Amino acid sequence: MRRRDPLLPNAGIIARREYRDRTRSPLFIVSTILLAVLAMMVAIAPIGVRLIDRQSVSRLVVISSDAELGTRALAVAESLLNSPPAGVDLATWQRPYQLEIGSDPETTEALLSRGLVAGIMLVERQANGGVDVRLRTAEGPTSARSQILSVAAFGVGVLDWSSRVPSGALAPFVTPTYTVESINTATDGGAPLDIRQAASRYLLGIVFVILLLISIIIYGMWVATGVASEKSSRVMELMISAASPRQMLAGKVVGIGSAGLTQYAMIALPALILLAFQDRIASALLGPDWISGAPLGGLTAGLLLGYGLFFLLGFALFALIYAAMGSFVSRPDDLQTLSLPLSLVAMAGYLIAIVALGGGSGTIVTLASLLPPFSPFVMLARVMVSAVEPWELVLSIGLLIAAIGVVAVIATRMYAAGVLLYGQRPGLRAFVTAARRA
Repeated sequence: MRRRDPLLPNAGIIARREYRDRTRSPLFIVSTILLAVLAMMVAIAPIGVRLIDRQSVSRLVVISSDAELGTRALAVAESLLNSPPAGVDLATWQRPYQLEIGSDPETTEALLSRGLVAGIMLVERQANGGVDVRLRTAEGPTSARSQILSVAAFGVGVLDWSSRVPSGALAPFVTPTYTVESINTATDGGAPLDIRQAASRYLLGIVFVILLLISIIIYGMWVATGVASEKSSRVMELMISAASPRQMLAGKVVGIGSAGLTQYAMIALPALILLAFQDRIASALLGPDWISGAPLGGLTAGLLLGYGLFFLLGFALFALIYAAMGSFVSRPDDLQTLSLPLSLVAMAGYLIAIVALGGGSGTIVTLASLLPPFSPFVMLARVMVSAVEPWELVLSIGLLIAAIGVVAVIATRMYAAGVLLYGQRPGLRAFVTAARRA
């Protein structure tokens, strides 16, 4: 039997050495602390949301030409929306909704458009004796408030029917109608989208945001891996003598980024072409009874242009950060740990965009649609499904372009610092010092 040389390392020794080196590196320690903080923030996020909701009061106005019907609707909505939870201290509990009777529809509509009123509940009696309830709000029909008020509408109809039926008489009950009119609905040529177009915009918005997230993470890692590979193989030593760090950074981002975008276009364009001709292909294969799903209903050239613009600007912003990150590591294997916080930032933008696609229009959604690095995701989602003011769109694009300029300067310094610290495992202080000198 062949005896193993005791001087040669075995798998256990190699594993212990790799584990010791990785866990003791400054990169591992910093990333662990950062991820732990992010995990704790995610864990307490529901508490923060609940605290904000508890401290905020939403104002709802009930308007009706029948004073008795309006008072009845106000009472039903009050009992449903402001019902105290079990075990709460009634002395300190604050009602989440402020309900009131309104008399001037035009003034109340102006307050709604300015965000001073959360919703207007229009209650009228129809010719057949039933009750018609219309809720005008900035939210969509699937929001929690809209669903609760649909129950209130039915309760108003039942109470109104029972109050008008004489004792002992059997009058037919007419089911009340309930509709949600969102003032934040996207338009096409100045006209609000119909249900079919709105559903198509929602589905396409999800597809666009997911494609943006995947392309940024995958092709951004391409850029970072290319930079790290050149550094570990010492190719960068030859290139840095022939070109400046700014030229090398720009060439790397544009070259690898263009290759990734070419692959993306080769994948996406055939799928979009087939999707555009889906009805004709299905009719030829399945016959004239094919029911169209209108997968591209509501999609316009302006939306495609906006998607392309936010795609390029968002990719440029993240690709510069990925390139600087690639120059910082000593081995390509370290990119997985270092890129995780950046991926979480992109994921946060994606999650806020999903909220915006679902009809969310709160302060967080509005701010995220204006501020980089979340704006490429969230503003794209808002443009797809809701009405966005032109100044908001211009401000979002302007701030994104300004952020790319600032990040380009910082990324160039980080890239130059990474070259200067070649062959070392730099600490944070040494890296900052090298970045300032660069």
